[in-house]
Amino acid sequence: MGSEDVAGGQEPKCVAETRLARAAAAGDPAARRALVDGLMDCVRNTSRYVLRNDPDADDAAQIAMVQILRRIGTFRGDGPLAVWAARIAVRTAVAFTRRERRLGRADLGDGPVQHAVPAGFGDGPLIRRRLVRCLDRLPADRRVTVVLRLVLGHTLKETAEQTGVPLNTAKDRLRVGREELRRAILEDPVLRDAFREGVP
Repeated sequence: MGSEDVAGGQEPKCVAETRLARAAAAGDPAARRALVDGLMDCVRNTSRYVLRNDPDADDAAQIAMVQILRRIGTFRGDGPLAVWAARIAVRTAVAFTRRERRLGRADLGDGPVQHAVPAGFGDGPLIRRRLVRCLDRLPADRRVTVVLRLVLGHTLKETAEQTGVPLNTAKDRLRVGREELRRAILEDPVLRDAFREGVP
């Protein structure tokens, strides 16, 4: 945020987010509603990156939001609130994936795509939808690793910790998953043109 925002009397975003978090932690209904309204898109989008279909992403997002409300008192304002919330959403979605695998549910990935890809991963609704479909073609373990590292910007160490695997396993999943994503992009004429100067 620029100095003109502060000079103009606006509260710095980090201060405003910390204030909102404290109010929500104290049980202020308006603050809790504002928190949910402000974070739901981020939480839902993050869940959809990790989970291949919309119903599962919706369920995981709801669970993650409950966890966020329960843990909002631990937010200290050291970084953006959305980043803090996205980490909880990732952990929730990964746990959701493990639970579904234990229950033997097939991840069909046949729901409509309804979320955005971060800046640098393609512009425009058509590009975003096609990229998400390419991600959905990856096996679950590699998809989660690619999403954490390339889409959400986690370090390899963080990615390994989030997915509960050794660092070398995370590296291998990223290497193979990245190549699979690259092939999927090159097979799509629209994406191939959009990324003609280099694929992720």
